[in-house]
Amino acid sequence: MPDVQQDSFLTELKDDGVEEENQTFSDTATTIDSSAGSHDNGNFVSNHPEVQLPRNLSVLYEDLEREGDETAFPAHRHRRIPSETGSEYDTDLEDLESPTKPEYDSSGIENYLKICEDMNMRPVSHFMRQTKNPSLSLRYQSLGCKKTVAITQALTSNTHVECLDLSDNDIGCDGMVSIAHMLTENYFITELSLEDNKIGLRGVANLCDVLSEHSYVKHLNLSGNGLKDPTAVVLGEMLKVNYTLNCLIVKQNQFSCNGAKAIAAALLSNDSLSELDISWNKIRSRGSEALGKMVGSNSGLISLNVSFNGLDALGAAAFVKSIKTNTQLVNLDLINTRIPGAECKELGKALDGNTTLKIIKLGNNPFKESDIEILFHGMTTCSLYIIGLEDIPLSKGLYERLQEFEKEQGVVIHYGKSGGNQRSRPMTSSALRLDEFITTNLSKLAPLILAKKKKVPTATLR
Repeated sequence: MPDVQQDSFLTELKDDGVEEENQTFSDTATTIDSSAGSHDNGNFVSNHPEVQLPRNLSVLYEDLEREGDETAFPAHRHRRIPSETGSEYDTDLEDLESPTKPEYDSSGIENYLKICEDMNMRPVSHFMRQTKNPSLSLRYQSLGCKKTVAITQALTSNTHVECLDLSDNDIGCDGMVSIAHMLTENYFITELSLEDNKIGLRGVANLCDVLSEHSYVKHLNLSGNGLKDPTAVVLGEMLKVNYTLNCLIVKQNQFSCNGAKAIAAALLSNDSLSELDISWNKIRSRGSEALGKMVGSNSGLISLNVSFNGLDALGAAAFVKSIKTNTQLVNLDLINTRIPGAECKELGKALDGNTTLKIIKLGNNPFKESDIEILFHGMTTCSLYIIGLEDIPLSKGLYERLQEFEKEQGVVIHYGKSGGNQRSRPMTSSALRLDEFITTNLSKLAPLILAKKKKVPTATLR
């Protein structure tokens, strides 16, 4: 071993408190070095087995031999560490327990409790019980804006809820803004119901901004919020760029012709929306005309509900024309839309040529019995499954002809009171016996009936 390296090596050993044993090692190393010449430092001990190193020096020299050779150190090695008294003990450096990381709160409960504590608010137990369910329903809980903000902050980290129902909770605009912010970070919620919450134009505008960029919500219900035409314009702009939303329900609002035109114009370029419910609004002829023309050009809508609006002759003509060319629509609801009877003839021809429409509801319209006959006369071949004629007066003869039409075409016709699926029920056995008795004894009962019509003098009290 060269003198410079040897001196450096001895200096390091002296710092470890082994001077006396190092002197013996120095004398031995010098003798060997003078007799055998220079040697490879890494193979010194292996080349001279006669050299007996002290115990502590053996440990240190073993480490020096292995320095730089990663394969010499197993992944899970036990190392002997000298103590201050010279004794040794074994330790496993890899077995030292590392601090455990806190588990991710996928339900958001811990965050929610902390938020409630900071806001000095009592937690909503109905919410806490459902945080790990796919469907979270908080209808009619009177949450208000403050509780809604706390819930939406907790849902930011929730990975379980897919369907969120916050209907009728008086959320307001500020609560709607917090929901919109939550949707920017939560990618799991796909169905959102916000009926009767007074969310206003500002709340819908914030929601539409999120839906224009984060396309995860597939089902959106904004019914009963008193939304007007400016809100419909905002929804239309969102529909032009959103191709994930499949169902939009905006019934029981205050959309008029301009709002209907805005939504219809957006759907001319949107084929991803498959269900639209715009019933119970204030849409009249021009707005319904725009919706009718949209049906002829749109190839995505499967279900359309425009009931309880005013189509009039202009809107009805547009829908009849679109039914002839549309090859996608399956369900069309035109209940109580003031369709004039003059359109029944063309409507029957349109339904006769359409092979995709399966359900059409025409109940509570001002149809006469002759209009119904003309409607069904034009339908020589019918691919419909259900025809709704609720709240339209039918004579017994027309009723029997419709029954024959049902058997021939394999279609179900709903008539009677509104509500659908209400058909004439057969009389019970007691009612049949009473009807038979009246029929057979009518000749005997006639004098009694006539006697009641005569004035009978009443007795006077004395």
